[in-house]
Amino acid sequence: MMMNIDYLHNIAPSFESKLIQFILGMTGMKRSMERKMLNNTFKKDPARLPKSWYRKFNIQEIALGGRKVWRLSPPKQATDVVVLFLHGGAYMANISLEHWNLVGQLMEKTGATFVVPDYPLAPEATCMETYGFMEELYAQLISEDQQTRLVLMGDSAGGGLALGLVQKLRNKKLKLPHQLVLFSPWLDISMEHPDLKYYEKRDKILSVESLKNAGQKYAGNLDLKRYEVSPIYGDFSGMCGISIFTGTNDLLHTDARRCKELLSRQRLIFNYFEYPGMYHDWVIITSLRESKDVITKVCDLVIDIVQNE
Repeated sequence: MMMNIDYLHNIAPSFESKLIQFILGMTGMKRSMERKMLNNTFKKDPARLPKSWYRKFNIQEIALGGRKVWRLSPPKQATDVVVLFLHGGAYMANISLEHWNLVGQLMEKTGATFVVPDYPLAPEATCMETYGFMEELYAQLISEDQQTRLVLMGDSAGGGLALGLVQKLRNKKLKLPHQLVLFSPWLDISMEHPDLKYYEKRDKILSVESLKNAGQKYAGNLDLKRYEVSPIYGDFSGMCGISIFTGTNDLLHTDARRCKELLSRQRLIFNYFEYPGMYHDWVIITSLRESKDVITKVCDLVIDIVQNE
């Protein structure tokens, strides 16, 4: 499937997705998020795994650097693909139940093993501490089985971390994942692009100022345009294939479109999937028609990796 697909979802947004955005606007979700980012009042503990999973899946809980890493697989694993999933949350919030729901759906439908880390969060940790943790985990994964076909996947801030991590691994000449999958990725923490003003009006969750605040806490003393902080300013040469999923009612749609343009300009291999009218990180609401469509496409990506090795 890695053939530079440029996909525009041509089905009108579902009633459910419109209703969610209406409710988000009416309940003041954007202001609530601003307060949480300013005051650091996000939940710092990861959401618990659904109880049914302990009967349904194979679950290992590993300690790394004083934090948790979960290794999850279906009872009858269909592939040798391992997905390293990095959750979103503006680098400040931890894994949510919605993230687990997405992981569960993808795990069941792809037959892949999922590795989900509780990586260090801002402001208690900064960017370089988070990368240190992720590099140690990644080294463990590739040393366990050299034949493992690895996919790196992330939503929102997790997508930014995933893209920055691949650039860092490439610079160190380490083995790269077979595929990088990004959902509504946050790729530019500087939040300076002029197009942001247009998308901010459409977004019912995120604001420029709140993300600036969160981004500065994550960056610490680093320049906001260093690739580790804002991976869109990095070098994309020598990368693995990239697949990007984005919605046009998302403040971070600007990042996705800019990334697409950069990849096109450099004639690199990537897939781009655009969903008109969809909001930030909608894919973690797995009951939506549009989320089911994304999950199907991600399954196709995994099948493609298996069939073309």
